[in-house]
Amino acid sequence: MALKKETHDILRSLERSANKKLRYPEVIGELVESAVENGLTGKLLDAAFLAKFVTRSMGVMQRIGVNGDGYDKLREESEANLAKASSLVRSFVDHLPPESRLRNDALFFALSHDSMRRFVGLLEDLTVLKNWTLDGGKLPGAIDQRNPE
Repeated sequence: MALKKETHDILRSLERSANKKLRYPEVIGELVESAVENGLTGKLLDAAFLAKFVTRSMGVMQRIGVNGDGYDKLREESEANLAKASSLVRSFVDHLPPESRLRNDALFFALSHDSMRRFVGLLEDLTVLKNWTLDGGKLPGAIDQRNPE
């Protein structure tokens, strides 16, 4: 799927803002375009919020270890939010052209360790999107997350 110039501009802005390359820029671009074209930008930002929670929680869980105080509660919340994020991302993928849908299903939703690892990488990219919006970046059709009016 060929991305629009505006989407490429957003991707460059995301990478500049994070001072790093996205792992899956093409997929993030497809998700952004799918959200904008289907009036689902708010849901994409919800997915980005959940992605940030999940990736932060995973870092805390690694740091405190399985015997750490609060680990079990954090694991439960992370699993629930991971499922919600997965469902939201899948809803955007379902709006993509068939070849993109099949590729993303194989990359991120297959029942394998590698697929889960790639999905976590996609969540890290969505975290960059969330941070970008918090810093003032705006997706077409999105309400300003800092000053909703």
